[in-house]
Amino acid sequence: MTKFKVKDLAPKTTDIDIIVRIIAKGQPRMVKTKYGYSRVANLTVADETGATALTLWGKKISDVNFGDIIKIEDGYCGEWQGRPQLTLGRNGKMEIIEDPDFPDAQALLEIFKEQNV
Repeated sequence: MTKFKVKDLAPKTTDIDIIVRIIAKGQPRMVKTKYGYSRVANLTVADETGATALTLWGKKISDVNFGDIIKIEDGYCGEWQGRPQLTLGRNGKMEIIEDPDFPDAQALLEIFKEQNV
């Protein structure tokens, strides 16, 4: 699989391997799906090339916090309101990693706040 950067994400892209830092985490909310009710939360993630939305479902929401660096494997990029939206999809995996060379969360937030993602 190809390793992606945020700037490379485009709707309908599959098999995404990417490392990003969480720069914002919205409050979880309950939504009704065809499978019943589930918790969902919208986050903003970034790397040095850009920022984008990440949607997490269920238990995954409480697994991560502001500032965490996460590695996503086999992710999917959809589209919401005309913008790319990263998700784990059915087969995606996510883990928190350590990388002292990755840009700081506050620095990324300052750089990309004007993008209004």
